[in-house]
Amino acid sequence: MQTAETLLGLAVQCVNAGQIERAWSLCDQAQRQPPAHPGVHQLMAWLSLQQGRTGLACEHATASLALRPDHLPTWLLQVDATRAAGQLTLTARALDRVLQLDPSRTEAWFQRALLHQDAREFQAAAQALHRVVHLDPSRLDALVNWGIVLQEIGRVDEAMSAYARAYRLDENCFGRIAHALAAAPSGRMWLSLDALRAALLATTLAKSI
Repeated sequence: MQTAETLLGLAVQCVNAGQIERAWSLCDQAQRQPPAHPGVHQLMAWLSLQQGRTGLACEHATASLALRPDHLPTWLLQVDATRAAGQLTLTARALDRVLQLDPSRTEAWFQRALLHQDAREFQAAAQALHRVVHLDPSRLDALVNWGIVLQEIGRVDEAMSAYARAYRLDENCFGRIAHALAAAPSGRMWLSLDALRAALLATTLAKSI
């Protein structure tokens, strides 16, 4: 009888060859072999996600993590699986674990910020976006979103500084900035868009930004 490790290796070869159904069959055999193998569940989670079976992907990722709780690639897979399944509370928990294991992951900080933002947890969103920009000062989407959440909590001067940095990186973000400044409860108004452009270029960048 082939071991789970051997079957897993064959399944990986099938994945690389585009033989997804064969890979699933091999994993299914492998998971029946005691003891439970975290790598088998990890691959089955990935295969399930590729097939759109998001609930099953979550189950296999959870089973894998129960056996290997500090395995970062599986936590990243759990983020994708829970988000695809619409289980955003679990997505947030998975992102928090990813960031505990590797605080340098800018994309995880950004995704965590978006979840905070959607939940109207603007202080937490601002802190997460601060981490993104600290790690990647040229990340345009993070700078614009940072300005938006800073605006939401009334820190308009800092928001303008974030917008100014974004605008100086790429003028194509101007429309989003203008809309945000006009739409938020605590915004600012300009007589013309040209005046706003001039204000962004004249804004002194805050040290915290």
